[in-house]
Amino acid sequence: MLCYPARLIPNEDGTVTLTLPDVPEVAFAARNEEDAFERAPAVLDAVLAGHVLERRSIPSPSDICGAPRVCTEQFSVLGVD
Repeated sequence: MLCYPARLIPNEDGTVTLTLPDVPEVAFAARNEEDAFERAPAVLDAVLAGHVLERRSIPSPSDICGAPRVCTEQFSVLGVD
């Protein structure tokens, strides 16, 4: 299982944007923090599947102490840079 540190950015309209610094293609707005973390694994899986289809490597997760994480069970450490 791969787990990536996440960053939540509050938006002016009360929504939040969730990003994964190690996987820059993962960036989306959500109603709130709970909604963002519920949706994030599916978005991560879709982006990583795109990497596989395009024969690009799966990025290695960084270790940011204390950061919330988004995990995928569909992808393992195999194929990670």
